[in-house]
Amino acid sequence: MASQQEGPLTTSIRTTLTELLKPEALEIINDSAKHAHHSAMRGVDSKETHFRVNIVSEAFAGKSTMQRHRLIYGALNKDFEAGLHALSLNTKTPTEVAKASEA
Repeated sequence: MASQQEGPLTTSIRTTLTELLKPEALEIINDSAKHAHHSAMRGVDSKETHFRVNIVSEAFAGKSTMQRHRLIYGALNKDFEAGLHALSLNTKTPTEVAKASEA
């Protein structure tokens, strides 16, 4: 569920990933404040530049981690053009999550 405090970039990421991947679980964490002091962020006013995304989707079945990440990066190209600077991705299938919880 989208938070009322989500900014436009967070909302765009959520919408794009939901439509593309039909996730069973999607968590988007805005880590931008942790990176505001980095030299690459000097002069950047956006509060939405760095995110951690945890996503569980059957769409990842049969794909390597690199393929999963490329799929997401490609889908979010417009968001990178709009100011998204960095993503940290955790991509799992429902089966992988179930196996991890059994261990």
